[in-house]
Amino acid sequence: MNDFSKENGPAEPTNPLPEQQAVPKAFNLCVLPAEFFFVERIEIPEALEAGELDDFAELTMEGLAPFPLEQLNWGFLCDSKYQTLILYAALKARLKHAGHEALEAHTWALPDFACLLGARFAEPVDVLLQTAEHTTHLRFPEGEEIPHVMENFAPEGAGLDALGAGKPAVLELRLIEPEFDTTGRPTFRLETIGDPGIEGNWSPLTPDEASLWRADIRPSDFKAAERSARRTTTLITRLLRYAARFALFLVLLEGLLFAGQFWLGSRENQIASQTTAVRRVEDKQSLTNKLEQVAQNELRPIAILEAANQIRLNLGDTGIEYDETVIEGSNRITIEGKANTISELNNYTDSLENSGTFALVGSPRQITRSGKTTFTVTLDYQHTVTEEKEPEEAPEAPPEMSPEPTQQAEATP
Repeated sequence: MNDFSKENGPAEPTNPLPEQQAVPKAFNLCVLPAEFFFVERIEIPEALEAGELDDFAELTMEGLAPFPLEQLNWGFLCDSKYQTLILYAALKARLKHAGHEALEAHTWALPDFACLLGARFAEPVDVLLQTAEHTTHLRFPEGEEIPHVMENFAPEGAGLDALGAGKPAVLELRLIEPEFDTTGRPTFRLETIGDPGIEGNWSPLTPDEASLWRADIRPSDFKAAERSARRTTTLITRLLRYAARFALFLVLLEGLLFAGQFWLGSRENQIASQTTAVRRVEDKQSLTNKLEQVAQNELRPIAILEAANQIRLNLGDTGIEYDETVIEGSNRITIEGKANTISELNNYTDSLENSGTFALVGSPRQITRSGKTTFTVTLDYQHTVTEEKEPEEAPEAPPEMSPEPTQQAEATP
């Protein structure tokens, strides 16, 4: 038996003690030499369906084996096209005598040639599969997945000379420690000895789970229970992994939430510490805005009264009299007075509105009693600055031309 514990390390003794063998690993592989098994190659009937393969193998083994199945450890290999079956079996008593009695302590219990399940070669090849205790000879036809000939060589007789003359290409392989995935399915790795110059696929090999259970030599009842237990364990492990990830996510989220609250609290404290200064700035800004508005809308009571009175005077003797004037902010004036007639009042208000200086706010209110009309009118004053035209400079006079001197005629003597 080869129970791999270290890559390329020394193998365990051929007959380990029961207490050594009973210590299982998380995932481990028990590889048994081909010398313990009798092997039979069977052609699968074409009418056989894939779901009937296990029952067919069991019935065939019962017909071939000279011992009851309860006394055997057996299994089978099948190619991917379901055309060929290789049945193999070993007596439990013989395996127990050789020290291989605690097979249930391992993840898988396989014959050594089952580790080449799925290998293919581009030409007929004789494979020498070597372990520390034995060498198994396998003959693979071209393109086929399972060998036709299997025999065991003792270590001292192993080698190319044992194959005889007329042999095909020879490939020497050494089985090294397999790799297991999270479900315990192994990937077989084989090391090539020398440079064979042979094309094919022989390493790594990862058989599917169904093929591995068929190749396992332990009893059918044990394999069914173990398979169900592993599925349950895998499901629980997967759920625990998801739960751990979710818990980690919650912890991370809680940390982010705590950091966010801490940051928000620090910002609130900073804002609270700056509230007084902000209020001062806001008050100053409000005062500045008010001053700007006052500066833009300077109250001009004298100019308002002069403009309103000038319009009244321009109408002539209209009979408009002022009783009270009220000037408010934004240069708004409210005039309360009396007019002789409504017509005079209308002419006055029209003149105010058309002056370009005043704008009526709403309609004038008027009441006529005892031949007098009292009124109240509200106006918005719009101050206009009259630009004084600078006097134009008189054009410069052209320089006076001095008269040319006239020649006085010389007196005639």
